[in-house]
Amino acid sequence: MRIAYTADLHGNLSDYRALCEFAALHKADVVVVGGDLLPHAMRRDDALTVQRAFVEHSLAPLLRAFRAQHPTIAVYLLPGNDDWAAAYAAVEDLAAEELAYPLHEQVYRMDPDLWIAGYACVPPTPFSIKDFERCDERRMQPFSFDHALTSRSGVIQPLQHQEFEALPSIAEDLAALAGRSNPRRTVYVCHTPPADTPLDLMSNRRHVGSRALRAFIEQYQPPLTLHGHIHEAPSLSGTYVTRIGATWCINPGRDQRRFHGVLIDFTDGMVRMEHTVYGTQPE
Repeated sequence: MRIAYTADLHGNLSDYRALCEFAALHKADVVVVGGDLLPHAMRRDDALTVQRAFVEHSLAPLLRAFRAQHPTIAVYLLPGNDDWAAAYAAVEDLAAEELAYPLHEQVYRMDPDLWIAGYACVPPTPFSIKDFERCDERRMQPFSFDHALTSRSGVIQPLQHQEFEALPSIAEDLAALAGRSNPRRTVYVCHTPPADTPLDLMSNRRHVGSRALRAFIEQYQPPLTLHGHIHEAPSLSGTYVTRIGATWCINPGRDQRRFHGVLIDFTDGMVRMEHTVYGTQPE
C-alpha cells in the first residue's frame, strides 16, 4: 500500500495540484489530506459561501480531472479546525461521484487486512471556529468562549460553553472509533498530533497536541497515524516523524514556499516514508 499524504492545504489550489502530481508520479494507491482543507474564512456573512465555492468551483473540477486520469487512486479528505462543518458537507457530496471520500469519523477498508479511519477534532484553540474542536478528555480546561462559533445548524452562530462541554470528548470519540476496525491494522488520520512529541511543538516551544490521542496510540498501537495542525512543528523539532511504541506518527508540516508531502509505503507491517522537503525517515 502506497499513500501520498499531506495536510493543512487551506484551500491552496497550487498545493492540491502538487499533491495530485506527487501521487501520480509515484504511483500511489491512496491520497490523503489530513485536515484544514478549505480557505480560511471568518466573516460570518460569507464564510460558508467562500468555502463551499472553493469545493464546487476549484476542488471538484481538479478531482474530476484526476479521477479521469487515475481512476484507481482513492482520495480521502479529512476536515480540520479551520473548516466549517456546514461547508465540509460539500466535500462529503464529492463521494457521490467517487471523487473523494469524507474521512471524519469514518472507517474504510483499503485492502483485505488494512483500514483507514479519520478524526478531525483538535483540543480547544484560541481561534473562533469550534465545529471540529472538543475537550481532550472529559474535564474542560479554562478557556474563553467570547468568540466561539459553530455552523452545525447550517448557519454560523455563537457556541455556548455549556453546549461545547456537552459534546463527546476526543477520548470518547476515539474509543468509539477503535471499535469499528482492528486498531492494529488501521491507519488513523487525526488532524491533531499526539501530545508531547516533535509533531506538536509550537514556535513558543509549547506542546499543544492531544493527550487523549497519545493515550489512544499507546493503548492500541496502530501501525501508522497521520497528523497536521501544527504547521511549524517539523521545522522547529527537526523531524516530521516520531514513534510511540510500535506506532509511526507523521506530521508533514506546511509553509508557504514549498509543498510538503510524504510518500508512505506500508508493506507487511513495515513502514517506509520519504518527505518532499525533509527526505527519508530516520532509521
